[in-house]
Amino acid sequence: MQILWLCFISNYKDEWAAMIVVFLQLWIYVSVYRSRTKFRLLTEELHRISNMLRVYTLKTKKMLKIYIWVYCLFVTFMTVFLEATLFNSGMISHEQHKLRSSELIPAHLKEHSVTIMYCSFTSITLVGHFFFATLPGYYCFVCCCMKQFFLHFVWKSKSLIAHQDYQSILEIYKEMNKTMIMMDNFLNLPIFISVVNILTSLFWYGYSFAFPPNADNVTGIFFAMGFLQYFVLLLITLIPAAAANQAAEMARGFVLSLPAWFPKQYSMIKVHVRRNFMHKTTLTLLEIYRIDKSLLISAIGSLISYGILVGTLGSVQNINNEF
Repeated sequence: MQILWLCFISNYKDEWAAMIVVFLQLWIYVSVYRSRTKFRLLTEELHRISNMLRVYTLKTKKMLKIYIWVYCLFVTFMTVFLEATLFNSGMISHEQHKLRSSELIPAHLKEHSVTIMYCSFTSITLVGHFFFATLPGYYCFVCCCMKQFFLHFVWKSKSLIAHQDYQSILEIYKEMNKTMIMMDNFLNLPIFISVVNILTSLFWYGYSFAFPPNADNVTGIFFAMGFLQYFVLLLITLIPAAAANQAAEMARGFVLSLPAWFPKQYSMIKVHVRRNFMHKTTLTLLEIYRIDKSLLISAIGSLISYGILVGTLGSVQNINNEF
């Protein structure tokens, strides 16, 4: 549908950019679909660790379900609101007028081109604001679970030390470490593309809000709400992952100090720990960027810097065009 829409318009730049973003998002979900077996294995591992630690009571499980439902309702509301706002904005009226007055489109195809335009904008909004939000939401809740597991592990290990049960400590940490590695191995690439898409969408919505193509209030609301949703997606993608990495580092530090708690088995535990747990286990983007809070600040800073740069260049270009 997006390709058909491109065939009937004269200004290709924004539409090609939107199509590339949509194709990247669809590619993410193709890769996610191919990794569906790994998602099932990850769910089983999380359930196994939860049973080992006994971290979730009926109350906490109920609260987790409530949080998931709240997120689903938020995404659904934002998608419906943005669809309704978009089709009542001056931006759609302008595109509709441009198509109907275009000399490049035959008269008997103009209404069809308007229909294609509506379908194109509907599909872009649906994919970009509903389907795209599922992966960051899933990643957020999995990271929250891992953070809770690592923190509860440190607390539970203290009681296990009192019972001289170092085998259980090493076994539980081995399961969590393995789950963290598996999670990062198949999610680091989709999450990296997701973050790139989120930052691109934030830039587009922010720039369009600052320099709107149409000066009506409805268009401004559309860009502001789109920016808000993608900013929320950025926060729920990076902040829980950074918290999970911080908790994992705390648990690793505790395991590295474990030999000192068992003087009689000091040498054996030290060899086991050095052999299996010396490598840091972290959640990354493309196995290059370790996710932490500084990455979020850097991303926002880069977004603002590029926004100021592009806005300045656009202002200079407009001044030159006037002369």
